[in-house]
Amino acid sequence: MGRKSDRHGPSGRCRVNYNALDAALLLAHEQNDHEQLISLYRKAGLSCIDTKNVDAGCFYLTHAYIFALEMGSSKADELHEILISYGREE
Repeated sequence: MGRKSDRHGPSGRCRVNYNALDAALLLAHEQNDHEQLISLYRKAGLSCIDTKNVDAGCFYLTHAYIFALEMGSSKADELHEILISYGREE
């Protein structure tokens, strides 16, 4: 945590408020709210990909995918397809 809201990765800037994301993720983890975790990680991932920061985007999307798999969520298929399209999954 402790990231700044203007942090950027090697390929570009993510439109993510990291302080707000960190707080929301911590709360969702504390509450064991997997649906919220999927949503938060997915939103952050897609935001990063939209700004051409594919590495950061796929990092977040992988987290969303793992939680979706654990829950048996229908969102797992969509996340899997996105990760395949960026060469992060087979």
